[in-house]
Amino acid sequence: MKITNVRIFKIKKRGSLLGYANVTLDDAFVVHGIKILEKDNTRFIAMPSRKVNGTQNKNLDWCHPINSETRKKFVDAILEKYEEIEN
Repeated sequence: MKITNVRIFKIKKRGSLLGYANVTLDDAFVVHGIKILEKDNTRFIAMPSRKVNGTQNKNLDWCHPINSETRKKFVDAILEKYEEIEN
């Protein structure tokens, strides 16, 4: 699996939310709506999620990497692109 495109959508900072990313894999599959967040001067991502029925504080990821190597690829590609457009 290769990340072939990353699109960043910066927003005016709202709390810890800095923006969103769309990631394309192998020019064949795209994941929309990955959140870019910052807390205590540390940036990280959150995969697209939805509220679990009947709860207000629990979210369930729609899709997510299933191993740490793939997650690192997502994090590195998204944060690198975000920093690129920030400067």
